Amino acid sequence: MPWGPSERPPARLWIGGDVFLGASPEGRLAAIRDLERGRAGAVNLEGAIGEAAVAEGDRLIQPPSVLRELAGAGVKVALVTNNHWFDDGVEGAFRTMDAVRAAGMKPAGAEVLKLGGWKVAVTAHSLEPGWSPCDLAYDLKAWRSRADALVATFHVTGPPLYRPAPELEEAVEIALEAGATVVAAEGTHALAKVERRGPAVIAWGLGNLAFACDCTDEEDGLLLEVDLDGQGVREAAVVPIEAGLKGRPAALAPDAPDVYELLDLIGSSPLRPEGPRARF
Repeated sequence: MPWGPSERPPARLWIGGDVFLGASPEGRLAAIRDLERGRAGAVNLEGAIGEAAVAEGDRLIQPPSVLRELAGAGVKVALVTNNHWFDDGVEGAFRTMDAVRAAGMKPAGAEVLKLGGWKVAVTAHSLEPGWSPCDLAYDLKAWRSRADALVATFHVTGPPLYRPAPELEEAVEIALEAGATVVAAEGTHALAKVERRGPAVIAWGLGNLAFACDCTDEEDGLLLEVDLDGQGVREAAVVPIEAGLKGRPAALAPDAPDVYELLDLIGSSPLRPEGPRARF
């Protein structure tokens, strides 16, 4: 929606899915950098930051050069609250947070960004098996009270399915009631529907962005783009992504119309393709 010259410009944010760049991260996010200039980014960072890349079983560790690639793509928030957060132990988790900050980004957890004259709280919660929602509403309301807008993200550990997990459905409703105007989920490596509900938008699964591990072969991903302020989301769009798997760089999806058709079939809000993105 339009805004007058006397109003503050909106906070402009993009959110990507699962990221593990491995031993050779250079250039893996160049297409994202070129597409999203001027927007602040947030991605799900899978695995601790250590001296060298490790991808053994369920254990993921990435070298510090990964953070330079993320920062170069405009990432401002690395979402670290996921099932790989302690892959290098408790000390490794704290080292990762320090390394993220040293690279000019914020590790979430929960953080507040200043974007376009607005304070935007970005939270990350992991919905592990056995997860309980008892403290979620309190936590989200507390962060909403510190900012003009709340972006709530959820990491889901489970198989790559189009249908949202029951725990995610519950968490999304809690987030909306707590005042979130953007809710995004990642972790299953699969994309899912996108939805607009009044002033709020929900991305039920962003899929992979770039993942240098044999543990996933899901190539379809999404970037969620939002312009928001204290009243809600002014503009929302998704960009279909061909995930950078097994050392390849992430790229714009060559079959975007097929992705839009899939999103429609699984229950997304109506999409309006415009260039590399579709608004909703």
